[in-house]
Amino acid sequence: MLNKESGLYFYHVNGILMYVGKAIDFWNRFGYGYLKEDSKVHKNTDLMELIASSPEMVEVIFAPMDKSDLKEQETLWIQEYIPLFNEPDNPRYKTLALQKVIARTVNESARKWTYSEMRKHIFNKYKGKIKYELIDLALADEKRNLTRYCSKNPKTQMLKPKRKTA
Repeated sequence: MLNKESGLYFYHVNGILMYVGKAIDFWNRFGYGYLKEDSKVHKNTDLMELIASSPEMVEVIFAPMDKSDLKEQETLWIQEYIPLFNEPDNPRYKTLALQKVIARTVNESARKWTYSEMRKHIFNKYKGKIKYELIDLALADEKRNLTRYCSKNPKTQMLKPKRKTA
């Protein structure tokens, strides 16, 4: 049934999203990856330890989708729900990922945000799972990544939507 189907898969434990992954072919990803002990296919080690210790608690959900949307959708899910076992693209762990979330918030709202408003918004959005120190680091923009995605004025501590180029 999942042979040659592409999409995202979600590992949950008691309704808590632990991991989001993408698969070009669900059957191959699971038949030759997660379900095969001596597989050479990349598997998240934290996730594998969880499955080994509490298999009865782990639930997998499959969401078929077009291959061309996989990476973008995987990133959006990770950045929205910050699963514990996803590290790349996760604002829980990566400043750049958090800066992308901040910029997307600014650009989609099409309004100015003070640093203080954004700090509070991000903290509340993720229910305190992203600490103020990491939010402040993202807003400090030491590597100037945030300014690639939205406009900012450090003197007035304001974030503005990126100007659209014609």
